[in-house]
Amino acid sequence: MSRDALTFRNQENGQAFWGNLFRGATLALATALSLALSFSPVLGAKDGKAGVASDLQEKVQKESPSNSVRVLVNLNGGDPLAVAGRIKELGGDVRGHFRNVGVMVVELPLGAVDSLAEIDGLDYIAPDRDVTGLASHLETTTGAALAYGGITNLSTFSGIDGSGVGVAVLDSGIDPSHVDLRDETKGIRRVVFSLDFTGRGGLDDPYGHGTHIAGIIAGDGSASYTAGRNYTGMAPGANLVNFKVLDERGHGYISNVVAAIDQAISLRNVYNIKVINLSLAAPPIDSYVNDPMCRAVERATRAGIIVVAAAGNFGQDQNGNKVYGGITSPGISPSAITVGATLTRGTDIRSDDIVAPYSSRGPTLSHATDPVSGQVVYDDLAKPDLVAPGTRLVSLERSSNYLVTTYPVLHVDTGNNVNNKSRYMVLTGTSMATGVVSGAVALMTQANPGLTPNQVKAILMYSAQIMDGPDLFEQGAGMLNVDGAVRLAKSMSRYAYALPAGATLMPAGLPTPQSIIAGETCLWSQSLIWGGGMLRGDAALTNQQLAYAQSLIWGIGRFDSWGLGVTYYDGLFSDSYVVFGKDNQWNYVTWNAGTPTSSGLIWNERLYGSGLIWGNQIISNDFFNVGSTSLIWGIAGYGGYDMGLIWTLRDSGLIWGNANAW
Repeated sequence: MSRDALTFRNQENGQAFWGNLFRGATLALATALSLALSFSPVLGAKDGKAGVASDLQEKVQKESPSNSVRVLVNLNGGDPLAVAGRIKELGGDVRGHFRNVGVMVVELPLGAVDSLAEIDGLDYIAPDRDVTGLASHLETTTGAALAYGGITNLSTFSGIDGSGVGVAVLDSGIDPSHVDLRDETKGIRRVVFSLDFTGRGGLDDPYGHGTHIAGIIAGDGSASYTAGRNYTGMAPGANLVNFKVLDERGHGYISNVVAAIDQAISLRNVYNIKVINLSLAAPPIDSYVNDPMCRAVERATRAGIIVVAAAGNFGQDQNGNKVYGGITSPGISPSAITVGATLTRGTDIRSDDIVAPYSSRGPTLSHATDPVSGQVVYDDLAKPDLVAPGTRLVSLERSSNYLVTTYPVLHVDTGNNVNNKSRYMVLTGTSMATGVVSGAVALMTQANPGLTPNQVKAILMYSAQIMDGPDLFEQGAGMLNVDGAVRLAKSMSRYAYALPAGATLMPAGLPTPQSIIAGETCLWSQSLIWGGGMLRGDAALTNQQLAYAQSLIWGIGRFDSWGLGVTYYDGLFSDSYVVFGKDNQWNYVTWNAGTPTSSGLIWNERLYGSGLIWGNQIISNDFFNVGSTSLIWGIAGYGGYDMGLIWTLRDSGLIWGNANAW
């Protein structure tokens, strides 16, 4: 694609202005100002007072001042002891202080929230919202088998398998006794540390989601070999750190996740934690600048940990139409590697893969309020960052877990019905795709332990395969290519993190920019998504760049973070178009006169200032649950995807294996 083809007006100070979008029949949306591509101040704070989340403000206005509320407070230079003393004076209690991420959990009367905002050293206050889990031919279709020499039998694994790398799984727990996570004959236990953040007691996984994710990341497939199958995970040599943040029904609180991320930072050198897997989601209300989980993700990234997060499962409306703006928190964080899901149709070849209809599309519609003008300011970040297999993935089943007990069809019968520690189940969602990418990152960081989080993201994007058809907000940089990513990681200097800008990163040069996967030639994108534009040029990977510093948030910053030999093409998306993939290039899809063209693009309604409307629905406590009033479940005629369940609701109940899903 030529420079002219991707040129878009350069906005002053790197800001992008969004014009009319569609709402309702015409889908006309109010113009919103994008966050500047620089280190943005915290929005919402005014006159020395801390900003207060919109949904917390509404709670204060509507409920009794004596009602107790638990909030997360972002500290900004305040003395924690002094802050705690003032909170005590307001009738509140500090329930937790997480120094690594600069967050304090406070419980106090609603009537004291305004006074809390006046305490010096605080910059934002948000309610402790609910968070929940979202709901092998993996080795071959992702190219992972090539990374470890094409060997699929664990006994003959050589080279790259994730050995020595720690992956922190923040989920509903992990069953450490599953056969695929231990080898008693060799004294191997894949789960090396466990900690409960729910306060419910127990460290394993009565819900079932976390164990399934753990198997996708690091299961060795040994129980499946005896049944003549292969359900090996992505990095079967990796170690798992089990941080239980969701309860026996898959529910938790943001404070659980923040506390676990804080702990991962503290333990990163003890267990060589290189990766944090976040296959969970909360409503994307606050801007990433203020969102407590996003701030924790940023702190972890600055500490050198690669954070991989789910995009969410909100890519369709009630009628099965594609919608945009459904990226969930913490996937809205520019510091996270946000993963959407593909549907492989059960084949190893990649040419028939599509982006799964349920996979959330960008841009991010999290927002803040300008303290001067009162205008709602949307983040409008391009997400997801890439896509990976996430539909009907078979992985570990914790015996008698809630999901498989409630929905027995999820169980995969391998014929081994005697040993309850050898069971498998099938789930679908961006949760699963996130586990796939976390496993891939474990392979990359074993191949090159010196990679910074930004280098990992660059390598994943550069080696990704651009899919024909899906647009930027659907596929990000393209499909995960583990073969290419590991080869690039191996080729890059192991001391890249210490090299000055301009130094050579790849003394032997770049590998051939293509992979042969399942007999097909897969071209690498050879491009990076940066902010609202694209970068091309070999120098992006052959020379050290300022953009690879852990102190710089990916895509948020000056374009001169990239040196000579790297060309920036502005405007991958605007108020009138977004690019889509075709022949390993980016092409235009244009919205005009309120009529979407090419792929029938429809924008989802934005989150409004109250923070209570998302996807044309009311956000409530059952936002993610499996009850009849949930936004995902119980909507007649909705071809839905959640917790791995593929179904359509009809009068007679759940219809499995919806043909439209395939």
